[in-house]
Amino acid sequence: MALDVDVNATNAPAPGEQTLVRTADPFPAAALPRTDRLLVVSARLHPQRLERLLRESGFDPASATLLSVWPVELDYDGPVTLSGVVHPGDVTGVGMRLVDALSTLSEGDCVVTDALGVLEMYCEPDIVSRFFSAVLQKTAGRRLHGVHAVQPGVAVDGALKAQFDRVVDEPARSF
Repeated sequence: MALDVDVNATNAPAPGEQTLVRTADPFPAAALPRTDRLLVVSARLHPQRLERLLRESGFDPASATLLSVWPVELDYDGPVTLSGVVHPGDVTGVGMRLVDALSTLSEGDCVVTDALGVLEMYCEPDIVSRFFSAVLQKTAGRRLHGVHAVQPGVAVDGALKAQFDRVVDEPARSF
C-alpha cells in the first residue's frame, strides 16, 4: 500500500521532516517536495532510468545526485551526478558515500532512499536497522526532507519501525 502524499506549495513538509512510504515505485515522485537538490540513494534505479523519471516528474535531472547501491559498476554519462557505486553488502561504504553526498545539500533539500530491502538481502537486519537510524538522524539533523521508500512485502520489523518512530515526531502512517 502506498502512502498517498499530496505535496504542493500549501502543505510542503517542514525542513527535517521524514516520510516512510510503502510503494513498489523506486522513485516515489508524488511524495517528494519541490526542492533545489535531490540526493537519491537507490538499489533499484540505473542513472538513465532515474534521469527519465526525474524528467517525467518535472524535476531537473541536473539537480539530482545518485548514490547507487549496485553489485556492479555502472557506465553513465548524463546530467544526474553519480556520487559513486557501492556494493549493497558494504553498508560502511554506503554510509561513507552518503555522508560525502549529504555535504552537498542545504536545509530543505531532499534525500530519497529505496535501498533497505536490498541491503537486507546482503546484510544482517540489525546492521540495516543501525544504518537506517543513521540515515534518519543525519537527514533530520541537517533539516533535510527524507522520503524513504520500502517495497510492499519487505518486512519492516519492529526494529526498523522503532528506529523510524524514535527519529520521526509523527509515526509513519503507512504501516
